Amino acid sequence: MSTELTPAQRRRNQDLINNRRIIGGEKSELMAISPMKHAFCRTIWTQMLANTWFANEIDVSSDVLCYKNVLTDGERDSYDKSLAFLSNLDGIQLYNLTDNIAQHITSPEVKMVMTRQAYEEALHVDAYSTMIEAVSLDPMSLYMMFERDGVLAAKNEHILAQSRGLNEDYTPHQFALAVVANVALEGIYFYSGFLTFYALGKRGLMMNSADQIKFINRDEVGHLNFFIQILHTLFAENPELFTVAFWDEAEALIRSSVELETNWGCYIIKGGVLGLSDSIMGDYIKHLGNVRWAAMTAPLKSTHMGRLIRCKDELYPGVKNPVEWVTKFSSINGDETNFFEGKVKSYQVASGGTLNWD
Repeated sequence: MSTELTPAQRRRNQDLINNRRIIGGEKSELMAISPMKHAFCRTIWTQMLANTWFANEIDVSSDVLCYKNVLTDGERDSYDKSLAFLSNLDGIQLYNLTDNIAQHITSPEVKMVMTRQAYEEALHVDAYSTMIEAVSLDPMSLYMMFERDGVLAAKNEHILAQSRGLNEDYTPHQFALAVVANVALEGIYFYSGFLTFYALGKRGLMMNSADQIKFINRDEVGHLNFFIQILHTLFAENPELFTVAFWDEAEALIRSSVELETNWGCYIIKGGVLGLSDSIMGDYIKHLGNVRWAAMTAPLKSTHMGRLIRCKDELYPGVKNPVEWVTKFSSINGDETNFFEGKVKSYQVASGGTLNWD
């Protein structure tokens, strides 16, 4: 019995690959991912594997004496609030990926990368746990801070509501907005907390905690780029979704995320963290909003839709990054990933019907 494909079978297999879509495509449980329709997934997957790390690689217990004896009350409060929210957020995102978003993905290579991302979110939960268990005499007080802190509870609920929307009312339009919400989650909501750890680390405080955050931060940049690529691919595959009304909603979502994160950032440093202020925090988060907006709308620049929506280069004109030092400080082994920019440079979206097999 011949094991070679017939010409008809070969054409059918080629069509299966070429007809793959992020959403609304033909579903298959057979993970034939080479060749790929969505080729950006190979680049991201390879980078994710290369970045593999484990929470126990960094001994955060050596930060205990600094936490107890060196940090001011304001710095300790900022550390605790940052850690409490970040540990909540990765748990929220883990369930958001597995229970809300992944079920609608019909591209196997995209679902494969999303599964790896879910693993990394679980890893981050574990990493935050090692930090909490090391420094706190009452770890549950940090895990459950949202029960006592109304500002944290409101922030968690805002993000949870965004993630629930897709599960409660799935439409392709809602899915595209959920992708924008994930750009905000991965590219804005984490960052006031990250900045707090880096501001302490820059002064030689809680250095191992800062090192742990560097690994988490590097992963989150990969997740951010992944969702930006998903949005760009949706734009190519489902252009009818990206109306003027859609971009108005997307802009409102990014602006509300910037406002929420700015308020949170100012709240967690109100006790005093040397090197940070309300104006620095505000400009920093607005800068991130500008960068995320530019990355999301990049495919629009040369299109008719871009002219219709008067596609803004910046949501907050003239705002500059007030903490450029973070790029170098947050590097791992000299690899200076630009955590602020999170720009897609090397990933290229493959359009439909591009694969040719001999």
